[in-house]
Amino acid sequence: MNERRRNIRIRARIQCNLMISATGKRFSGITKNISMGGAEFEASESMTRPGNVVTVGTPAMLTFMLRRGGAFQELKLQCRVRFVSANVAGLEYTAAMPTLEQRTALNIMLETRSDRLD
Repeated sequence: MNERRRNIRIRARIQCNLMISATGKRFSGITKNISMGGAEFEASESMTRPGNVVTVGTPAMLTFMLRRGGAFQELKLQCRVRFVSANVAGLEYTAAMPTLEQRTALNIMLETRSDRLD
C-alpha cells in the first residue's frame, strides 16, 4: 500500500471544535490523532445523521482553545473533510500556518499531546 501522508501522526486526545463553513454547524469533540498536515476528529454526535450531514470535500474550521497559565488562546485551522464515518472525520489543513505563533502552538500540541502551551 502506498502511504499518502507526508506528516507523522501523533495519537492525542485534544479538545477541539469543528465548524462546517457552508452551514455554520458546529461539532464539539476531540482529536484522535494530529499532525502538521491534518487531524482525525471524533465528534460528540453523528456527522452523518440527517440534518447534520458532513460530506467529503467540505471546507471547515478546526478550533482549539489552548491553555497558557490561567488564560486561553484560540488556534483556528482551515481544513477540509477527507473522510467521514458516523462521528469521525479525517481533516486536512488547507492553509499553511500563517504565523510563527500558530506553527509553534501546533508543534507544542504534537510534542506534548496536550492543549497546554506552558
